[in-house]
Amino acid sequence: MYLLNETVVKDEEGKLWNTYGITYGDIVIEDISTEKEKIEKLVRLCNELDLDPIHIHDVVEDFLVHNDI
Repeated sequence: MYLLNETVVKDEEGKLWNTYGITYGDIVIEDISTEKEKIEKLVRLCNELDLDPIHIHDVVEDFLVHNDI
């Protein structure tokens, strides 16, 4: 099952941001987006489509390029 993960990052000016990523077992991809709703939708789609985890990096790359979920 794919899950949403949350990370707090600090930018160059010291401001803290919540970023969101996706986790599947030992596969953890952090800091994909600051838009929680979009990553929640990505996680939901991966689970609904029963995405094979070998494809998750390609899916995240496509998401970052197209960002049209």
